[in-house]
Amino acid sequence: MLKHVFFDLDNTLMLSRTVMAAGHQLLFKALCEKKDVIVVSGAQALQIETQIPGSIGAQFYVLGQTGNQALEKDGKIIWQESFTKEQSDATLAFIDIIKKELNLSVKDPHDLVELRGAQISYSPIGHHEDLQKKYNFDPEAQKRKQILNAHMSDVVHLNELGVDVVPGGTTCLDFFLRGKNKGYNVLRLIKKEGWLHEDCIYVGDALFPGGNDETVLGVIPTHAVKDPDETFAFVQSLLT
Repeated sequence: MLKHVFFDLDNTLMLSRTVMAAGHQLLFKALCEKKDVIVVSGAQALQIETQIPGSIGAQFYVLGQTGNQALEKDGKIIWQESFTKEQSDATLAFIDIIKKELNLSVKDPHDLVELRGAQISYSPIGHHEDLQKKYNFDPEAQKRKQILNAHMSDVVHLNELGVDVVPGGTTCLDFFLRGKNKGYNVLRLIKKEGWLHEDCIYVGDALFPGGNDETVLGVIPTHAVKDPDETFAFVQSLLT
């Protein structure tokens, strides 16, 4: 019997950087009242709170920053990691190289890099760019994979400093503490809470090879979705 339901955030619970749809909010709250719900995202907890409004009264665990910022249902910190200055400086230097090579005209140059504590996220076109432009930019993450492949020596150097980088979200390259990916932190929470693996499930839109949910495969059972409508059809099935 499923007791603990893990969800990816963007493109799973809602479209990128948007607020959860009103009809979906009711189902989400109902599920939170029936089971343990855990939201897993590269975003910070504050960003997650803007996308799942506190006004709906839903209580859920947060695994933000790819799970390196973990919060109880009441907001109490379970654990919180952070980059060292050396890791942060090296990551930002790598991002500067990519920015100069791409030389893109962007709406807001200050919207490209977010320093989140245990994660740094770089969007070549902007985190808050028009939603359709974001979806059109790199739908299969091929551009971002090519960037990383072309700079493998820099990626290896970051790895040596304890930093991983993968395509994340809709347009991002996500830099986080080496090995401490979604799968690692999902397992970390399960062990801390003493939950049974077979009582858990992870729902995400990027469980495919190279997707930012892929590391959860083999950790607990998973359920792949294409969009929030598919997610909440599944949620409805859990409530009936």
